[in-house]
Amino acid sequence: MTEAKITTAGPNLLIIGAPRAGTTFLWGWLGQHPDIFAPPVKEPHYHLADRWPLGGPEAEAFTAPLAQYLAGKKAQVWGGLMSDPQDYAALYAPGLTARYRLEATPNYFAEGAAMATRLRDRLGPDIRVIVMLRDPVARALSQMRLFRQLGWEGSTDFAAALSLGPDRLAKGWAPTWDYLRYSEVAAPLAAWQAVFGDRLHVITHDALTYAPQATMARVLHWLDLPAVALPLPKQRNAAAVDDGITMAGAERAVAASGRLDLVAERAVLAAQSDPALAPPVVSIGMPVRNGGAGIAKALKSLLAQTYPHLHIHVCDNASTDDTAAIVADIAARDPRVTLHRFENSVGIQDSYRRALMCCDTAYFMFAPADDRWDRAFIDEAVRVMQADPTLAVCCGQITMVDGEGRGRLSKGTVPIAGKPLSRWTRALMRSYDASRIYGLLRADCLDGLIPATAPEGWDHYSVAKLALRGNCARIDVPAMTRGQTPVATYRALMYTQERGPWRRVFFMRHVAALFRDDPAFDTRPLRARLALTSFQLLHTQQGLAGRGFGPLRWLARRGAGMLRALASVSPDRGSTT
Repeated sequence: MTEAKITTAGPNLLIIGAPRAGTTFLWGWLGQHPDIFAPPVKEPHYHLADRWPLGGPEAEAFTAPLAQYLAGKKAQVWGGLMSDPQDYAALYAPGLTARYRLEATPNYFAEGAAMATRLRDRLGPDIRVIVMLRDPVARALSQMRLFRQLGWEGSTDFAAALSLGPDRLAKGWAPTWDYLRYSEVAAPLAAWQAVFGDRLHVITHDALTYAPQATMARVLHWLDLPAVALPLPKQRNAAAVDDGITMAGAERAVAASGRLDLVAERAVLAAQSDPALAPPVVSIGMPVRNGGAGIAKALKSLLAQTYPHLHIHVCDNASTDDTAAIVADIAARDPRVTLHRFENSVGIQDSYRRALMCCDTAYFMFAPADDRWDRAFIDEAVRVMQADPTLAVCCGQITMVDGEGRGRLSKGTVPIAGKPLSRWTRALMRSYDASRIYGLLRADCLDGLIPATAPEGWDHYSVAKLALRGNCARIDVPAMTRGQTPVATYRALMYTQERGPWRRVFFMRHVAALFRDDPAFDTRPLRARLALTSFQLLHTQQGLAGRGFGPLRWLARRGAGMLRALASVSPDRGSTT
């Protein structure tokens, strides 16, 4: 029987591939191009309507939205099962004059040669096909998490959920319920390539996620379309279930199933991946001295990140406890950890400088040995940094915990953008809490970040200098939990460093001096002078505390606030040199 060809205004550009591989994101992005028409239904599934079952928990949710759309009750739906050829043609009729008319039904991909041939015969040999692929383990885990988030998947055990797949299909559930079915790449990709040849273009999830602009540029070139700047759409369909399942645990479960040759599948995926679009490696520097009590938990929180491309450099500052032995044991089990053992003890700023010297990748992050990191932070931060080259740092929400276990969100991670002098001014006047230094840092902004002579307050200098070199972003996701340094400890350190009472009052003069001596910065503009003076006054409170100088502390706070207000409205000449 010959397939009926759709000639009216059917799609001539398809996005297929593995569900949970970024098809929705790409559909939303490409649909903004003036030469591409994207209808309000992303996944009509028309070419599967004659044989795709709709059993299982998703059946009602899968069909109802499309019915609502057809009844004129909804402007846009993610998908459905469209069976009427007139309805299908009507979707694309408004885009008759567009260069491309886009359909994004990823489920076509797993059908292999039969579906590839069907679409070629129905839509014509000139259609173009984009295939979205993702690591098979990450894809399967993401699918399960989405179904859990939607309330459809009752199992919390990944291995158990994998084993249920064949039985669910036997009961007539949709193929998406066999989590490993859509993780098979090799066979269906070969079939589609045989049918479409150079009219097929492969995009990996990693490339779209971590090199979006470069990936889009290549897609538009392949489509022979002008390189129009398209704003990134908001991420959709993100599965936010925090179930504690690590990628290592998920990989073991997939391997134990015996249903997927991970080596072979990943080899095919690697062959389709462009090295120039590979996810960047993040260097993590962990300065530590006598951190044996907590360093194992800190490393565990980093190694459990959803972003696996990490290299953790533990810089042991002549510890006298079991720190080195703990790290060596972890490093023997995970090659992403390297121990750097230093026999001579140095101060905290020099210890941080040692950690900074280990950076040999595009991004860097400080990770103190007693902090706990949220598993999703680095992944989200890398996405943001990759999409915006103007950023010098990306921070998350940092919870500061005091000695009594009470937590508060850090105030030192606010977003900052604008001209260099304006960014520096805002960062300096907000650096009472210097938490921005614990964000994800762009490597080419790190030169001279920690000064050669770094007295108390070097971190304030560093976070302001970061802002001088680029914009500062904050994502509304947890980053880490860290202990707050008690005020008494901070004050005792200051008193140790500053022997005289009046030197203690003006102890932050060092920071101002660092900027005055910095060849990359010009402190002559009025805004800069006001900011430095405001910063100095704000920190005089530490030196005046506990000495009966209440009125003077009040005056210092008021003076700092007034100068901060004046600096904010002062002309920004946009120059730092």
